[in-house]
Amino acid sequence: MPIDWSRCPAVRMNPAYLSGAAALLEDPRVPAETVIVNMDEGMSAEEVIQMFGLKTPLKDILAVYNYAKEQRVANPV
Repeated sequence: MPIDWSRCPAVRMNPAYLSGAAALLEDPRVPAETVIVNMDEGMSAEEVIQMFGLKTPLKDILAVYNYAKEQRVANPV
């Protein structure tokens, strides 16, 4: 089941960016999935910010990742 991003304040869905996929609020051309995949593979939030040159604050990167983890627990595939 896909993640429902409607309650995550650090993400927005805008058809003008990424065909409407969930994007970081401060970096609208960066998919939220980028954060999730890289952190699932062991990168720290700080490393993700540095690697992609993000403007998104650390607290928001952590919020995106934690929100995704909560959604996956609440709605297992």
